[in-house]
Amino acid sequence: MDVVVIFNGLGNQMSQYAFYLEKKRINKATYLISFCKDHNGLELHKVFGIDFKSKLIEKILYVIYRILLTDKKFLNPLQYLLKVLGCKIINENYDYSFKPSYMVPSKGITYYFGGWHTEKYFSGVKRELLSTFNFEKFTDKENIATLAEISSTNSVALHVRRGDYMNEANINLFGKVCTKAYFENAIDVLNQKIPNAHYFIFSNDIAWVKENLVFETATFVNHNFGADSWKDMCLMSKCKHNIISNSTFSWWGAWLNKHQDKVVISPSRFLNDDQYTDVYPNDWLKIADT
Repeated sequence: MDVVVIFNGLGNQMSQYAFYLEKKRINKATYLISFCKDHNGLELHKVFGIDFKSKLIEKILYVIYRILLTDKKFLNPLQYLLKVLGCKIINENYDYSFKPSYMVPSKGITYYFGGWHTEKYFSGVKRELLSTFNFEKFTDKENIATLAEISSTNSVALHVRRGDYMNEANINLFGKVCTKAYFENAIDVLNQKIPNAHYFIFSNDIAWVKENLVFETATFVNHNFGADSWKDMCLMSKCKHNIISNSTFSWWGAWLNKHQDKVVISPSRFLNDDQYTDVYPNDWLKIADT
């Protein structure tokens, strides 16, 4: 039995759900449990209507997972028994590279805790994902107007993630990949490929973008917050081309872009120390950050 843990923000949840669908295609005895208390909570249901009503078996699997995680001494004998019975947790390797062994059905109960951010983990369910990750239509004037502008121009979604990537916990892990040089190089390459590019800027640090990057034509999208943040991903996916950050949020915005002739530019790394990564699809153009 395999159990995929859903946690963190929308981009991570989408990758985890995609991984779950592929594993369920391989092994019907595959389940989901949710640990979503950060960011905006469990967004797969709110954004895409994915049903997360836990059945009895999923509630039991959740309890077992909590026991496996606990460091309370009085539960040590129970933890030992569960491990003897074949219950274990697999934490994803931190280079995010594809591991074929993770796709093999488990003996006992195996919990999968990770991001699963390479499409190699869900290549067999691409069509299902494109229909499942289908955004509802906008009803507010601002996003309707932005979408109309995106449709009528040579639109390029550019996503700059700073914010939490710049704090002490994350800067040495994620925060040194998408530098000013990376974005400048990406913009230069894109301008050579796409005439009259109109940039639509999405960022949690719009002020930094305005101070550091130069565009011929740009629209700064700065009106979707909190529970409405998913609307930025939707707008990114509607643009004709994408320049992304090392962020699953813009990764999915680019992956869901259905334009046949799209140009997607990504960094060459996902983590600061990456020597190689499976995160970005082969047909995306990787740009160095120096």
